[in-house]
Amino acid sequence: MAFVLKSNITIGPYKDVKVNDVKIKKSMFNYADRAVIKVPISARVRQVDGLISETSTATAALITEGMPVNIELGYNDRLVNEFVGFVARVNLTTPCEIECEGYSYQLRKKRYLKAFKNTTLKELLQYLVNGTDITLSPLIPELKVAKWVMNNQSGTEVLEAIKKELLVAIFFTGNELYAGLQYLQEKATTKYRIGWNVIKDNELKLREAKNQEVIVVIKGERPDGSKVTARMGEKGEIKQITSHAVTDPSALKAIAGSEQRKLSYDGYEGKILTFLQPYCEPGYAALIDDPKYPQRSGKYLVDAVEVSFGMTGGRRSIEIGYKL
Repeated sequence: MAFVLKSNITIGPYKDVKVNDVKIKKSMFNYADRAVIKVPISARVRQVDGLISETSTATAALITEGMPVNIELGYNDRLVNEFVGFVARVNLTTPCEIECEGYSYQLRKKRYLKAFKNTTLKELLQYLVNGTDITLSPLIPELKVAKWVMNNQSGTEVLEAIKKELLVAIFFTGNELYAGLQYLQEKATTKYRIGWNVIKDNELKLREAKNQEVIVVIKGERPDGSKVTARMGEKGEIKQITSHAVTDPSALKAIAGSEQRKLSYDGYEGKILTFLQPYCEPGYAALIDDPKYPQRSGKYLVDAVEVSFGMTGGRRSIEIGYKL
């Protein structure tokens, strides 16, 4: 059976856009999904009646910032949605380069001025996404927040502050926003076999917990100056973290445990290069089978994915993290 690469790309009112190249980046460490679409510098537009215009138009004149973008890629007629977002910038290059951003784009354009007391992570995020097309993941934990101030910040500046102060992972799946511990239950499992549907595996590196041992100590500071401490790990280098927003003992313990596991575990880390399908995205589990080196086999959380599509073919680079 022949596998023919196909795409279905929509930019604003323009459907089935023909491209030179597409690159997509998604990560559990970055709330901004990114895509770069390269197209010819001039284009002929297909009219409503199906006819193609006889004259060419500069592509950059047709595309404007804020236009919605949808990218579907795959083989034959099995296309999968790889990216949804908006045009963030059009670069006057050859070929024309269209930079796109996921739904964080809608938060980047808004500013917030509000103070909160005795709130939660979910309430902060709900206030952020009001008036946008963004929905909240049902998996967001009920993390208590003693106080929070949005001081005329953009939505993405607030997300960055939440990520830093509350020590949580923040990322989008389409228009759904998740914030919480990084190592949540995996969304789905994709199977990979080295030498079969994996093109390159030379970036997989062994890491052993005994060489990465760490003790994580998190201190939450209450408004009255008193402190709450959570400690995870038995031996190793001590990593200390202070939070002025989280003071709930159970929340601090959960965050310390997640951070400790992330820094100290047995297994492999690195990347594998695969074909465009099977589909995989951050938050999935990669079930890796390595007949040659069975010790590398296992189930790993997918931290990040990079997709490339163009005249040279389609590839998916998968960065794995914690062994599940």
